[in-house]
Amino acid sequence: MADHAHTRDGARALRDFFASRDAADLKRASAAVSDHFHLTLGRDIDWTGAEYDFNRLFVGPMAVPAPPFASAYQTEPALMGEPTLAVRDAYRALGLMVPDQGQTPDDHLAFELDLAAAMPDPEEGAGGDAVTAEVREWLLGEHLPGWVPAFVEAVKAQPDVSAPVRMAVDALENWLEATRPAAGAGQA
Repeated sequence: MADHAHTRDGARALRDFFASRDAADLKRASAAVSDHFHLTLGRDIDWTGAEYDFNRLFVGPMAVPAPPFASAYQTEPALMGEPTLAVRDAYRALGLMVPDQGQTPDDHLAFELDLAAAMPDPEEGAGGDAVTAEVREWLLGEHLPGWVPAFVEAVKAQPDVSAPVRMAVDALENWLEATRPAAGAGQA
């Protein structure tokens, strides 16, 4: 499992990427992902085209091929389903609230990465308490690994994915693998 700073900073960079709203956000967030994960991003990026690709894959307005919501990858997909409430409960367990609650389902990838970034260091203060350890084990060891690989696969199955989106998805895949707790790590 990666150290806490790597987990937190990687989650922040990826959160900002998947929360992007326009080409300027994507450009800024892509630079942070490239920096943190030491992934090369070309210089001749068409950021307007990347924004179009991002919206085509993750936002809409048409049906998207790779929805960034955990609920979409359940056996019976349902928006605002059980994963949404589970993420809301995890935020509450840490005394936090989903940013923008009620506007976007709580199980959006950016919110889940925000939760990972918000967790205190397990080696310091409240980061070692039982509730935080339980949320960490659930989020990094069970919940995210339960749907993010299908999300990554859905993106990679699409033709002509832009370089920034490909880079972010590769970084997400690597981050998830590096942050996954060892089996039984949260048990005393």
